Amino acid sequence: MEQLPYELSFCHKFNLHKWLGLNMDDYDLRTIARIYGVKLRALKKIEASFEKNLEGLAQTLRREKGTKPTLDTPVRVCAIGDSITSDRESYAKILARLWKDDAKRTIIDCSVSGDTTYHLIERFYSTIVSEEFDWAVLFIGTNDCRELDDDAHISNISLDEYKRNMRFLMKSLLDRGKTVVNVTIPYVDNLRLRQMFTESNQQYDDERIDRTNGFIRELSREHNTHLAELAEACKNYGDDVLEEDGLHVNSRGHMLLCRLLWDILP
Repeated sequence: MEQLPYELSFCHKFNLHKWLGLNMDDYDLRTIARIYGVKLRALKKIEASFEKNLEGLAQTLRREKGTKPTLDTPVRVCAIGDSITSDRESYAKILARLWKDDAKRTIIDCSVSGDTTYHLIERFYSTIVSEEFDWAVLFIGTNDCRELDDDAHISNISLDEYKRNMRFLMKSLLDRGKTVVNVTIPYVDNLRLRQMFTESNQQYDDERIDRTNGFIRELSREHNTHLAELAEACKNYGDDVLEEDGLHVNSRGHMLLCRLLWDILP
């Protein structure tokens, strides 16, 4: 396990093996254990805890929302994003668990941890366009906003570049007849972020996140697409919605997004 950059539970939770560009089933634990250089039983124990939490979250959502009407035509939803989506306890996994017995509703995870809009465009044709889907949940921008914690404050992707990239992604999806849901990005706790990633010397600027969300709203209005206001939901929630790293949303945050999407997705 010394070869891993973080604890095994963190690496597995956010599918860090996908950084390598490896295409495999999310539940091929034997292969993932070999990639990480760990015992399969250690990975299975971590996976079991994620599975238990997922089942509980799906049951909670079912109790709150009941059952959606039966669809006449099958609908396939593509979850596009970064590590917040590529999380083994994410909104996409919760909805997949909720719909496991629904033959007409499917959600697929086309997200990769660490992705910016630039990375997403790099793999757009190979890992997204190649998939069959009707709806796209486009939840990307957190990593674009990350910047150096020094006088330069250089961001991963400038706001202008982000806007250009998002316009390309939006047009490409709409031109292919996809129904798009845009998701605003949540806040980040820099104190916890620095404690978790001690050597990164990186941070997030609240103003940049606000401007990014302003553009997401503007783009959604411009193209008349659906908007899931996760940023506002997180701000208005009465409890902590972030993981210990201050970056990823926790189960409460993912449930907020599930509730928003419940009212949007068919």
